[in-house]
Amino acid sequence: MKKILLYAMIVLGATALTVSCSDDFLNVDYYSVVNPDGVYEDADNVFRGLTGVYSILYEPSNFYVKPHPALANLPTLDLQADGWDAEMSTHSWGVESKSEFFERAWRYSYQMVSRANLYLADLENVSDDVVPAATRVIYESEARCLRAAAYYYLTINFSRVPMLMTGETYANSPEKARPDSDEEAWKTIKEDFEYAAKYLDWWPADGMVGRFTKAGALAYAAKANMYIGDFTTAKSQLKDIIDHSGRKLNPVHGMLHWEGNPQSEETIWEVSFPLFPDMNSGYKAYRNEMKDDYRYFTQQTKANEYGGWGDSALSYELVRSFEPGDKRLTYNIVCWHGTYGDVNPYTGDPIGKKSNFQRFWQDKGTPNNHSTKWWKTNNKYNAFSVQLYRYSEVLLNYAECCFRTGDEAAGWDIINQIRNRAWGNLEVGYDPNVTNKSTYKFPTAMLNTEKVTVPDAKTVYTKYKADKGYKSDVWVVALTQERRKEFTYEFSLWYDLCRMDLVQEWLDCEYPKNGGATFYNTATKKYYVPSGADKNEPWDKASEAERANMIPVQARDWDWNPIHLRYPIPTSELTANPLCTQNDGYE
Repeated sequence: MKKILLYAMIVLGATALTVSCSDDFLNVDYYSVVNPDGVYEDADNVFRGLTGVYSILYEPSNFYVKPHPALANLPTLDLQADGWDAEMSTHSWGVESKSEFFERAWRYSYQMVSRANLYLADLENVSDDVVPAATRVIYESEARCLRAAAYYYLTINFSRVPMLMTGETYANSPEKARPDSDEEAWKTIKEDFEYAAKYLDWWPADGMVGRFTKAGALAYAAKANMYIGDFTTAKSQLKDIIDHSGRKLNPVHGMLHWEGNPQSEETIWEVSFPLFPDMNSGYKAYRNEMKDDYRYFTQQTKANEYGGWGDSALSYELVRSFEPGDKRLTYNIVCWHGTYGDVNPYTGDPIGKKSNFQRFWQDKGTPNNHSTKWWKTNNKYNAFSVQLYRYSEVLLNYAECCFRTGDEAAGWDIINQIRNRAWGNLEVGYDPNVTNKSTYKFPTAMLNTEKVTVPDAKTVYTKYKADKGYKSDVWVVALTQERRKEFTYEFSLWYDLCRMDLVQEWLDCEYPKNGGATFYNTATKKYYVPSGADKNEPWDKASEAERANMIPVQARDWDWNPIHLRYPIPTSELTANPLCTQNDGYE
């Protein structure tokens, strides 16, 4: 395998890719992208310009990745927060929100847009004798994908946003209005992706892992078409990936987020992050380029009990939604059960080993269940590639398109394929330590040695719909729940709920208002509301007989507000760009 693109970025860091560390909004200098004296005459410098666009993927600040799993999960209530971002779990954010997520998402996305636009303008002046036309069109396609990916992220978070195009930045186009409609925005986004899909190959150009591919371009184009409502075109694009990309389901769900294993067989688009030879605080060259975000992913998400930041507390409702035999629970979540805790299968750390963590709710009120998607080692410095779009999402999106175009049998077949992997049937006879590129070894004792029977999805979700009180079609409930379990603590569930206008139904069925209760008695139908800040109080005061039927529940005493289908435009943008208007309800 050729050098990963990230290595090329690091080599270039001292020259072409220097970025201002200023906090000024969109402080991106034109000449920080390329060397103006040689860009038109030197092929290497043209490529440096492209890597300058990619490098924005590795430059978020304050230990948080962009896109951020909190924006895509906290509002679903499956993920819970207890600090400055707790407002995301209670839907209490506003224009002057304490959360910094909105400003960061906006700033880093537009940095990507600005670099891509400047690079694309420069590329138009590169002659054939410097870079052949066939190579230039690849560079253009990748830059357009990166621009479109930034606009995709902005649009799913903020709805339509000002769309700067080739050659435009906020420096030379400081005032720009939003498109008239979301559909217009999505058409612009899909145009970039569909253009790139014509020219990119299924494997990254020059074998450099981390570059956009045809599969990534088609996958995002299809999602844009789904937002527009063109499910026929989206279905065709997704089928092209299924039939021709060579991507496939990783046989072991627990291997999906594995340290030092970039561009796995399930990767459609990821921020590739390889394992360095010496990942520690003294590794200055890498540290300076990558800041601390990706190296600290394990530290950020591991349980507080073991010295982590604990940013991955998952609700008891989510835990209870998994069916018996669904190994996505085993592979992705360690839980507290009231008298004992699960053991992290990758690190050997048991939940509740320390007495002060033997509680349903931790001191700050978050559930004592923890995601292990990025807590697979206890290394403080780690190398998790962040998969923003996986092959399983291609399949589930294709299934939705099948249902919406009258191909119901194919839709259920795809869902059952996802569930077949989830129950471990693809693991039988498979050794992940032979095929994966990482030096870390998967605990093979967890693998199935015999195939098992997987409950039929339509039958299961017909009952689930009735039990929970959903009004939507069974296939909608099935897709929503499979996305919930497949993409726990990843980057898509909240946005799909918003796109499908399912948020209110989701909240009513999965997290109904309960007056702020933290426990529920399944026999008496009684909710228990703590009298103070201690969420464990109802359990502590209950009798043994009561405890037999008490389950922890997420407190909710607030109403759903439809304005929260999108986040507020940051005030800094409204101040700097008077043509940009605020989203409805946030004025």
